[in-house]
Amino acid sequence: MTARVAETDRAPLDRAFAVRWYEGWLDAWNSNRPELVFDLLTEDFVLDSPTTRHTGMVVRGQPAAAAYIRYVLAAYPDLAWQVTAPPMFSDQLARAAFSWRGTGHFTGRMDPPGIEGTGAAFEFAGLEVFDFRGDRACHLYASYDLLGLMKQLGMHRGATSGR
Repeated sequence: MTARVAETDRAPLDRAFAVRWYEGWLDAWNSNRPELVFDLLTEDFVLDSPTTRHTGMVVRGQPAAAAYIRYVLAAYPDLAWQVTAPPMFSDQLARAAFSWRGTGHFTGRMDPPGIEGTGAAFEFAGLEVFDFRGDRACHLYASYDLLGLMKQLGMHRGATSGR
């Protein structure tokens, strides 16, 4: 994981709270209402994902998190998230991990870099690890196969494909 900017609570999370919190996080995405994250995230929240690491995007704070959700949903308007396994919790600090599956179609526009949708369907899976301060997340470390997703979308053919 990358270095943490925000201070995480040192007491374990209430597990029922964390599950309800994650339902709210997914609702912000699945209902296309990014503004809901203002009630879920600290003002200094940091989002670290394969997409942000690859593009150099900086997602820090509630407005930036909402803008990131809008960016993703502009490219994949029918993106839908589902939980795929029970959550995992730390016994040493306020941290929870959630496994998910995302499905949809690339029918929008990814801007930047300015790529029109291919219409391709996709399905990918990943893990989100959230750290909390009080009743809000202060850090997200996400892991998923960005290259595999790009291949499904027709945006990357790989070194072994035809020229």
